[in-house]
Amino acid sequence: MTLQESFVKQGNFLFRYRSYLPLILVGAGMGVFVINSLYGKIPTDLQYFSLEVASLIIALMGLLIRIITVGHTPADTSGRNTKEQIAGEVNTTGIYSMVRHPLYLGNFLM
Repeated sequence: MTLQESFVKQGNFLFRYRSYLPLILVGAGMGVFVINSLYGKIPTDLQYFSLEVASLIIALMGLLIRIITVGHTPADTSGRNTKEQIAGEVNTTGIYSMVRHPLYLGNFLM
């Protein structure tokens, strides 16, 4: 199997199960929390504060990605189309040159 075919196969898998993958991450996090609670590894106040700050930073990064994406999208490259293609061209500049769906990335981080 070539690398391109492998990417297509992995992409199709991730697209098909995109709604369930975050649930797996939440389940793994809950498992770590339960195991730590059972063995008496209760976080201190500083650890809770650090976790809250890290969570806030990640959520704000997601919001910033969404703001940059919406604010710098050129005209005629996007549209809410369900019947036919409205966009005149594919956007491959800015954040779209690094991420295929930056709004999805921003939503995931938030």
